[in-house]
Order: sequence, then C-alpha cells, then structure tokens
Amino acid sequence: MNQIFSLFIPKDKTFQPLFEEGAVNLFNISEALVLFIRSKDKDGKLKLAKEIKALELVGDKATDKIYEELNKSFIVPFDKQDVHALATKIDDIADDILATVLNMELYQLDTSNEAMLKLAEIIAKMCGELAKAIKEIKHFKNKQLIVDICHNVGQLESKADRLYEQAISLLFDNELDAISLIRESEILSRLEKTTDKCDDLANVIETIFLKNA
Repeated sequence: MNQIFSLFIPKDKTFQPLFEEGAVNLFNISEALVLFIRSKDKDGKLKLAKEIKALELVGDKATDKIYEELNKSFIVPFDKQDVHALATKIDDIADDILATVLNMELYQLDTSNEAMLKLAEIIAKMCGELAKAIKEIKHFKNKQLIVDICHNVGQLESKADRLYEQAISLLFDNELDAISLIRESEILSRLEKTTDKCDDLANVIETIFLKNA
C-alpha cells in the first residue's frame, strides 16, 4: 500500500538535499576535528578552528532551513517528527564538535593525548557512515545497507566507550596536576558523548527506514 501511495507523492526536492548537505558538512567538520587534534602547529590549529566554526555555521543554516520548510510544508517525505529528529541530531553532533574545539582553545590544551585523537577518528568514521545512510533516505530501497551501517555505528560507539574508560583510568593514574586532570577528562567526556549522539542519529535513521521502507 505504501508503494502505491508513493507513486502519487511528488518527489522530495526540498528536504533530501538539505539532509545530504547537513550530512556532508557533518563529515567535513568531523574530519577537521581529527586534523585539529593531530596538528602540533599553532597557526595550523588556529586555521582549523576557524574552519570548524565556519562549518558549524553552514550546518546551522541547513538545519534552520529544514525547520522553516517543515513549518510551512503540507507534504513532507516522511513523518514530521522524524524529519525534525533527523535534522536536530545532525545539528547536535556538529554543535558538540564545535564545543570540544572551543574548550580545547580555551584551556590551551596539549592535544598530544592519544585517546583524544583516537576518539576523534572514531567520530569521523561514524559521521562518514551516517552520511552514506542519509543519502539512502531519498529512495528507501537499500534496507540491508542501513542495517549494516547502523550496526557499524553501534560497534564504533562501543569501541569509543571502552577507549574512554581506559583513557580516564590512565589519566587519573598518571596526571598529577589537578587542573590538567579536570580539563583533559572534560574533553575526553565530550568526545565520548559525541559518539553517543552519532549512535542516536543512527537509531533515528534506522527508525525512519523501518517506518517507510
């Protein structure tokens, strides 16, 4: 019955391009986070921080446009609550990445912490997988691919949890300066929570597919 109804629904030319724009932007900002944490050059880090701030603004504009279209559109590609949830989850991840970078700048934190880099790399992998999944929403055909992607994202989130726990344990064992300990643990916590939000986005995508595929 859904397939029959879908023949009479105009092809979505508004929301899907915005979803894909937000997803690609999210992947770009996650890649910039990896480069920011990896970089040892002060000027290079400053440039990357500016790039991340600019990318986050691009994401905000895409999210605002989705909200605007959602409020005025009668026909949407799927349930309005799911449209809102998808846009919001993408924006939440970008916001978290920006907040992490802003705090690292504020604390003038040494980013040689290997766990921070590994967590950032996991976030980038998750965002890459999520961008692929979001692209599939336009036709709801490749359900198995979505199942596989969501499983991969869940596995990466579990890996991030273990890495975070190990990093916090080592930090409390080896860091003697209380202020450094607090700052580093906060950054590690932010990165770990970002992986949780990536998993949340995967769950939203999977739910959308289950309802519409």
